Amino acid sequence: MRKWIFAGFFLGVSFFVLTGCQEQQRSADFKGPLLLSVDFQSGVALRYKFVSERQIELAFESSGKDARKSGRNQTYNEKLEMEISYNPTEIDPYGYSVIEAVCDSVKVTRSSRDGRGHNKSDAVESAVGRSFTIKITPTGKIVDYTSLENLVKELGGKSFTQTSNSGRVKDPDMIMDFIATQWHLWDAVSSVKNPLKGLKKGHKWKSQMLAPMPFVSKKGRDVEYTFAGTVDVNGVSLAEITSSYTLSGLSPEGIPMPYTGSFQMRGTFGFLRGYQVNSLTGRGRLFYDIERGLIQSDVQQYHTEAAASVFGLATANLSIDQTITMTLME
Repeated sequence: MRKWIFAGFFLGVSFFVLTGCQEQQRSADFKGPLLLSVDFQSGVALRYKFVSERQIELAFESSGKDARKSGRNQTYNEKLEMEISYNPTEIDPYGYSVIEAVCDSVKVTRSSRDGRGHNKSDAVESAVGRSFTIKITPTGKIVDYTSLENLVKELGGKSFTQTSNSGRVKDPDMIMDFIATQWHLWDAVSSVKNPLKGLKKGHKWKSQMLAPMPFVSKKGRDVEYTFAGTVDVNGVSLAEITSSYTLSGLSPEGIPMPYTGSFQMRGTFGFLRGYQVNSLTGRGRLFYDIERGLIQSDVQQYHTEAAASVFGLATANLSIDQTITMTLME
């Protein structure tokens, strides 16, 4: 009989991408209420794949002329792929559990509209083989980020590979994407108010998450979750939780900045100034394996409109499409 960690019946958050080859139907068996918590079993490591990718379209306007009409728009793509294993080292069903995370693989790829790739190593790729520990409550709330924050700052230091006459120069990196995936691992669970009451279909609750950008930023997105009901996929009962995103007026609390001191950015986003995020909208969908208590997968998508100045002589409009996914590897 499976050992449950929380009050004798311990349910974990599951995110599962439903594909066309899987049999899916609404489940009438689950009566609820749904209890959400995070399930780790002693000696059992969980391995996940994370992908954070975005397409950025950059259009310049000068003297009131729309750059899109003059063909001056540019497109860039960035993609971070990681595989991370989570190993429970201490499990306390009524207190704090300690999880050791190991970065098994990290890869960043970049390209522009002209097909040119950018092969320079990204600082976040130096996380391969590194580990960090997090301390969590039975509902997945991370209460100690110290080890993760130390790794983030170390990665940030590796972004500076050159110093120019005008000061430090920072290479492009996707460290904030790394932070976004790890800082909010179980946000849909840990943000539920009064979790012992459970959730009924249609229940809504709110939270806030980081929205990584191609430029240096700690912009946040306000999140509203909805328990949409349950589905059966190949005989597995899953709870469906949807989410919607809007631009937050505040930065997410406690998010560290990987860099210290003054610096300038290398590349396209280095010569732009005064970034302003004007809008952010998006949606997400996750599935919760009610029986196994495991995260299967999570999909988050949002669109951002932003603007910046080109040395005060022109305006650059940025259109960003971002997708973040998390998938259990079995």
